[in-house]
Amino acid sequence: MAEKKDKINYKNTFLIGFGFLSCMLLWSVYNSYIPVILRGKLSALFAADGGAVANYIANHPALSWLSVALIVNAIMTIDNVFGVIFQPFFGKKSDRTYTKMGKRMPYILVCMPICAVFFCLIPVAATVKSIGLSILLMMSVIILFNFTMSIWRSPVVSLMPDFTPSHLQSDANAVINIMAGIGQMVGFVVGTLTASLAALLGFAAINSSLKADTNDLGEIVDEAGNLILKNGQPRYVDYTPVFVVTAIIALICIGVLTLFYIKNKRFDLSARAGSENAKGEQGKNSKIKIKDLPLSKDERKSLIIMLASLFLINNATEAIIPNFTNFANKTLKVAPIYSTLMMAVFAVSLALFGIPAGKMGRKLGRKKTIVIGLVSAIIMFALYIAVSQLMPANPDGTVNKMTWIVLWAAVVVGGAAIGCININTLPLVLAIGGREYVGTFTGYYYTATFSAAVTGPILCGLVIGLFNEDYNFMFLFCAIMFALGLLVIRNVHHGEISKDEDSSWLEEAVEQAD
Repeated sequence: MAEKKDKINYKNTFLIGFGFLSCMLLWSVYNSYIPVILRGKLSALFAADGGAVANYIANHPALSWLSVALIVNAIMTIDNVFGVIFQPFFGKKSDRTYTKMGKRMPYILVCMPICAVFFCLIPVAATVKSIGLSILLMMSVIILFNFTMSIWRSPVVSLMPDFTPSHLQSDANAVINIMAGIGQMVGFVVGTLTASLAALLGFAAINSSLKADTNDLGEIVDEAGNLILKNGQPRYVDYTPVFVVTAIIALICIGVLTLFYIKNKRFDLSARAGSENAKGEQGKNSKIKIKDLPLSKDERKSLIIMLASLFLINNATEAIIPNFTNFANKTLKVAPIYSTLMMAVFAVSLALFGIPAGKMGRKLGRKKTIVIGLVSAIIMFALYIAVSQLMPANPDGTVNKMTWIVLWAAVVVGGAAIGCININTLPLVLAIGGREYVGTFTGYYYTATFSAAVTGPILCGLVIGLFNEDYNFMFLFCAIMFALGLLVIRNVHHGEISKDEDSSWLEEAVEQAD
């Protein structure tokens, strides 16, 4: 896909990006709405039959730690567990696949539509009247959705390198990241778009339902613990229209990608001789153990400490997304379609601060920039916790104006702060290893971050449950994890590149790893 002057073809790269846009669109909606649906169903289960489940847990001290928030967050880690287990397997399998539609497209064309069907069936399963059966069906579909997603995600990510020479991949990856950001942004506003479309077409009931403050079953339980029903059923919003609209948009994106591939498959570099050997060498390189690396004792110590800090920091960042819509719904009393707009502002703040954060890392040093980000996030999250606990709520139960102001400040500043952290952590880890061990150190980086993606939501759910399902304490958990990460990273003394050293290899490695 390189032009005669050996420059990146932005049009073609943009079209390839529709594949990753589709993927991020589905994830964005999944992470925004599934926690709310799960909390509603599990709250109904806990409250059913006079609170039989809740009473059973209360009467068994060994289960006292079990809460709705913890169960929801544990379920939300399934995608990360599957990502660690299945994505590398199917990524390697696609490397060895040879068809008329290339290596990657068969996985995408077969599994993505199936994945979209399972995606739409999740909210449908939640509408089943029997609470127990509904949860069982939901879990079955959630597992199938995550599995099919893990099959085609690695192949769709691999398409860009397949069509782009290595020396142009940094610029191409920037385009792919923009497309991924667009996918996230569309996902954050698709609920609002669906409600507006329903109103435009005259479906007033759907429009009204999606904008309602619902699924907070804890507020419709009487003093005896019995579930108060509306028209004989628990109050619940059917989010199926949001998921269907999202799936249709995602399928259209894959359609665009397919048309691009059919027209340009002759430029697929992955079919050329040598690509298998290159991938095989990278795989061997990634299996080197830390103790076998040619590092000094201090460099090895810095690497281990940095990975520990990464794990702590990502426990905080990975806990935010699966809990934010429930926080907004239960604490702020706003509907999910509005809370996702707040997440969109957070994402915009993070994206806009990406370039300044990179410049800060080069000028001030990566470690100092990460520290600045951590300190800023800790201050804003701690400030919100203090204000939310000290300032009284309004008579109608909604939060006061000052709490809203501090929250919005935390959303904007927090996005920029996490940008400072995320942009500089991977380069710091790779710089410790050097040019020869990019694959190995990228593997170490993702081992730490994926591990945190599993433990972070679970630990955060445990904290929320200990504070009687008060989602405000999500910010306390994040502030504590950031503080621990800050204490640990202070002992990292390697990972900076001097001004006179060629760092072009590092920038390219970071772009490819992202």
